[in-house]
Amino acid sequence: MKVPERSKRRTNQRPRGSEKAHGREAVSPAEYARRRAALWERCGDAVAVLAGNTEAERGELRSGFFQDSNFSYFTGWLQPGAMLVLAPQGRSRALLEVLVLPDHDPGRTLWSGPASHASEPGLAERLGIARVIRRCQFETLVAESLARCERLACLTGPELEERLKAAFPFREFRPLNDEIAALRMTKSPSEIALIREAIAITAEGQLRGWRSLQTSSNEFEVAADITHEFLRRGAGRHSFAPIVASGDNACVLHYSRNRAPLRKGVLTILDVGAEYEGYAGDLTRTVPVGGRFSRRQRELYEAVLAVQKEVIRAVKPGAFIGRQIPGSLHQLAVELLRGMRLGPRKQPLSQFFPHGIGHHLGMDVHDPSDPAVPLAPGMVITVEPGVYIPEEGIGIRIEDDLLVTESGAEVLSASLPKEVVDLEAMLSS
Repeated sequence: MKVPERSKRRTNQRPRGSEKAHGREAVSPAEYARRRAALWERCGDAVAVLAGNTEAERGELRSGFFQDSNFSYFTGWLQPGAMLVLAPQGRSRALLEVLVLPDHDPGRTLWSGPASHASEPGLAERLGIARVIRRCQFETLVAESLARCERLACLTGPELEERLKAAFPFREFRPLNDEIAALRMTKSPSEIALIREAIAITAEGQLRGWRSLQTSSNEFEVAADITHEFLRRGAGRHSFAPIVASGDNACVLHYSRNRAPLRKGVLTILDVGAEYEGYAGDLTRTVPVGGRFSRRQRELYEAVLAVQKEVIRAVKPGAFIGRQIPGSLHQLAVELLRGMRLGPRKQPLSQFFPHGIGHHLGMDVHDPSDPAVPLAPGMVITVEPGVYIPEEGIGIRIEDDLLVTESGAEVLSASLPKEVVDLEAMLSS
């Protein structure tokens, strides 16, 4: 459970798809082309425009440049300032795909390194895209394309919308948010392979964090050790701000300050995710400082674990995640917790479960999704029940990542222990 900050991807001198990701095949140009074609089919009579991030938007000097995940999903392009136009061409109205790049700036190389530009020989062919043009040609291209279409389509957001509305004030606009979410919900085999690797790295970071928790004096030392493990195993960065929340801090759902002293005997929530080649992992475990659960901690922990196991068994095609949908995975978790009267005054534990049971996972840690669409094979979700009792200083969350299959679900993070006996054995070894 964390703030749904958008995952952005690393810059690179080549687009993804033209290289391998640490020995495994990355997403191919052909797959990017299939994604663009699928989006075009959903656009109707509209010219579609997507914009990538600029250096200024993402504060490159502070944290490096990371591409917008939607733009990267359709292009694999990791450099700043690019745009994508999908438009009809000729009488056949066949799809014309055009990548728009900033003008070549030799001075920028000194600060940010070499970057591709529209006149680079063979660039369009390597990308598997029809044309690559300069930014100064963008409005002319769109104007010509609008002679064959009535509307413009883009992601809703102030900057791109305002730019297009200023240039084409009399055109109708339609949002692409729902169409893009529908496409991104189901992962391809190459995406699943990258997510598996992100989860494997995340699990190793968790294990490093457990060991660090027993020898460190402060939460930030544990967070630093997890970061070290992620980076040395090939992750680009965290997929969200890491949460190392001990004692009372574990009852703050979005706690990420990670600055409190560690006290023996308290529980600590470790909620972390590694980003690998643009795809996110997201795993949570609750671990005792000192290596052993108290009787009360164990009672509550095993209640949360029992709920998680039951919800995982219910994950299958046709199921729903959302809070408001009768019979959903969330509603199942609430009903199970309602039957457990383990609160401070024997209240149902459902009173101490304030967040959702899970979310979609992919290029973003909270991947775009439509809660009204049932789960289907190829979707990746989290299952993360939690109980938080501030008056006892106890917060417990257990989170795994699941791939929905034809017959149910595969727990992609099954290698990371979560049984009390296994946790205590590992922490004492």
